[in-house]
Amino acid sequence: MSKYQAIYQQLKARIQSGEYSPTVKLPEGKKLAAEFECSEITLKKAMDILVKEGMVVRKRGAGSFIKSTPPQQPDSHLLGTKLRYEGTGKKVTTEVKQFRIVEADHETSELVSGAVGDHLFEIIRVRSIDHQPTIVEYTYMPTAVVQGLTLEQAEDSIYGYITDTLNQGIHSANLTITVDQANKQESQWLIIPEGEHLVTVAQRAYLDNGQLFEHSVAKHTCDSFKLSTTYVKSLQLK
Repeated sequence: MSKYQAIYQQLKARIQSGEYSPTVKLPEGKKLAAEFECSEITLKKAMDILVKEGMVVRKRGAGSFIKSTPPQQPDSHLLGTKLRYEGTGKKVTTEVKQFRIVEADHETSELVSGAVGDHLFEIIRVRSIDHQPTIVEYTYMPTAVVQGLTLEQAEDSIYGYITDTLNQGIHSANLTITVDQANKQESQWLIIPEGEHLVTVAQRAYLDNGQLFEHSVAKHTCDSFKLSTTYVKSLQLK
């Protein structure tokens, strides 16, 4: 877990425990940065997640405040599957079904906004939550962006590798959610009947520098899928 993710988890715990009262101004950034022994940039990354999850509101010229009714179980795909579930006390294990480097064709190059012939990591993983197979993930990542990724890291946390080892911040993701049916292979991996409905989440994810680093399709069993989101008004300059 990266420094800013650890700070985010600690601040979230304080908010949910009531240590920081609703509508009360949070300590100044310099004070929190000194407490956590980090830079103000690192602290801002942690605060950005809390803002995106709707737990904290920034007011220009006034500071940051806790929302009066913060969500109890915010969801953020920017944390990755492992950290997202483990933040709720659940254990995540991963079985990598395929891990190889391929050359992008016309279809896959468009998925990652690259060029035909670019090298891509092609990864298939089955994620189990509390020992129950729950998600099948199909992922493409440009090798030039996610440099040095290994099978061992894919078995643990790719997002953790990106933030902790490559020191890259994960900025945003575009999600498309549909309903699909499990094919024969997926039904075997997830131990469900063939043709059973799955919630399919197609995702394109971006680093802080704007670089697209992932196109993935994650197929979730319906009884396990939950998405919580918060709409935050963007600041409009006139």
